[in-house]
Amino acid sequence: MSVHLIREIDRLKQQLLALGADVERSLHRATAAFVRRDRAQAQAVLDADMAIDRQEVDIEEECLKILALYQPVAIDLRFLVAVLKINNDLERIGDLAVNVAEQVAFLGAAPERPLPFDLAGMAERAQRMLTRSLDALVNLDAGLAREVCASDDDVDALYRDLIAQVKDHAR
Repeated sequence: MSVHLIREIDRLKQQLLALGADVERSLHRATAAFVRRDRAQAQAVLDADMAIDRQEVDIEEECLKILALYQPVAIDLRFLVAVLKINNDLERIGDLAVNVAEQVAFLGAAPERPLPFDLAGMAERAQRMLTRSLDALVNLDAGLAREVCASDDDVDALYRDLIAQVKDHAR
């Protein structure tokens, strides 16, 4: 592998980690804004969305440039394909954080009631999965990736419980 390709992939990793950090921050802020009905936190999420969208485009362009210039094979090609897929997913997570933040204005007008479920706990676990999955990719750590996949079952179970509680509460 050429020194130039190694340098480009290292730079791409840094870009992906920066995007991941921004998405994590938006997700954290959106959750906090929702739980506390904090319009300032919600606005911070909305304000960060355009930068996240721009980073997603930049990373995709960087991947395509590396593919065109270096024609990587084997592990480098698999890494680039994974980055392309994860890049899109990160941008989508940022969009979902925006959706949550947008609900804060709606909730702010309603009387405050305690949440009948642990939304913050579920969000914290999902955020931890996001962080660990990015670490697994950048460090090519298959064991950590498997752990993240296993923890997804826990978050899915919490989500099913949350849906059941919402249905019970609505009755």
